[in-house]
Amino acid sequence: MNKRLSVDALRVFRTVIQTGSMVKTASLLSLSQSAISWKLKRLEDQLQCQLLTRYAGKASPTEKGRVLLQHAEKILSEHDRAVAYFSPSALTGKLRVGVAEQISLKDVCGAIALFTHHNPEVDVRLVVEQSHLLRQHFSEGGLDIILHQDFTGMESSEDRVLWTEKLYWCAHPEWRYVPGKHLKLITWGTDCFYRRLAEDKLYEADIPYLVMLECPSVGGMLAAISAGPGVGIMNEFSITKTIIHISELEQIMPLPSVDSLLRVNEHIRNPASEAFCLMLNTLMQKSERMPGKNMNL
Repeated sequence: MNKRLSVDALRVFRTVIQTGSMVKTASLLSLSQSAISWKLKRLEDQLQCQLLTRYAGKASPTEKGRVLLQHAEKILSEHDRAVAYFSPSALTGKLRVGVAEQISLKDVCGAIALFTHHNPEVDVRLVVEQSHLLRQHFSEGGLDIILHQDFTGMESSEDRVLWTEKLYWCAHPEWRYVPGKHLKLITWGTDCFYRRLAEDKLYEADIPYLVMLECPSVGGMLAAISAGPGVGIMNEFSITKTIIHISELEQIMPLPSVDSLLRVNEHIRNPASEAFCLMLNTLMQKSERMPGKNMNL
């Protein structure tokens, strides 16, 4: 029996699982639906097992399909890296990307590093700022792409929602709320919408407070909250094991959810921007650290 698996067939198999649809897979890979079906059937014949099942109209992997998917991810990743190494992109130009630190900065930096490796002739610059400043720079034409945050439902017509996550009141595990006493607030920069939210909620709940520390970075916020003296608002993705949610405060002052948003300058065509969005989508779909997988860049 021929056990040599086709890279193209593995790519079809992975894409069907990612999209849940042979129709979408055919469109994404520029193949006919009959070609998709034939490649999947050939895989199953070669491995002598069922790889996919359908539930509620969506294609899902069987137990053996999940095992094959793990191998397919590794094979396709190495295959594509090899092809990219020996086939550098001809893309040129400039790409200016802005990102709010509360978004997956590590993943975005990884995407930029990989994009730069594949497209060495593109001049790439990353700007890390608060969301409102990113939106301002974008409107002034200083950025091609921004990944920013806003409260759920506040996105503009230019934005695409990547995922939604919760906000929490967070503190050191031994911190205790004492009614009547001034609450020590650890907060972001003066203009950050997290800070405005915290102060508005405390004012509405008639809870006295003192701003004891202002810090514009996730790392600084986590370090200060972990030290134990006060409370701060953190997004779900940024929380680590060194701090906890304060359910008592969340009952008194419930917090809204936030959307992580993508905004791309679509008025001026930029092939580098399009290529970067495609790579970012692929990398974040694979990332298990992301709070959501509904990205559609």
